[in-house]
Amino acid sequence: MAFTADVNLVKPHDACSVAGKPNDSGHAAKLKTVFASGEGIVVGAFARVDGDDDDTQKEPTARRFPGTRSLVQFGFDLIAGDGDVDGKILIGFARAATDGSMVATIDEVTVSKQYRNRGVGTRLITKIASELRVREIYDVGARVPGASKTFFEKCGFKPDVEGAVLMRLAPETIDTRFTGKFDPARELKRKGVVILMLGAMEKADEAKDG
Repeated sequence: MAFTADVNLVKPHDACSVAGKPNDSGHAAKLKTVFASGEGIVVGAFARVDGDDDDTQKEPTARRFPGTRSLVQFGFDLIAGDGDVDGKILIGFARAATDGSMVATIDEVTVSKQYRNRGVGTRLITKIASELRVREIYDVGARVPGASKTFFEKCGFKPDVEGAVLMRLAPETIDTRFTGKFDPARELKRKGVVILMLGAMEKADEAKDG
């Protein structure tokens, strides 16, 4: 196994495949934009797939994985070091958004189905938390669907101390209120505010000159 925070090594199309969307070019384009964000953090998990299916060539204690082929040396390879992804395939990734200074939110943790329940997700969380600590960011939250609550609790996440609850802006609200469509009443109010501000500035200048 190898883990890396070098976003250039985590290809958007590969990430789409891991997330179960191998042919979704639109999602890949969005991930490409997200990955390019300077303040975001992306961590990838890579593993070498062995082409030999002969169990007799493996040690009895070697772990095997269902799916395509066996995974050799699945134990987290500390000797290989960060970013040693040569000859390995992407099997999981995690991403976090941050303001670069104070807070961060882990928005996605995804592992290929055939490699789940093996500790990969936990290591992704550990790696991304480490990257955030390097930036001196300790206020870390997560968007946690109900089905993922147990996993995040095992990773050390707890209810927010301030009782914050994530809310979602409905798409229909965006369409009706934030699309920049012309609104005569709003435009009239805006012009009124501008006139008041200009009048206040003129009075301030007159008082200063006087």
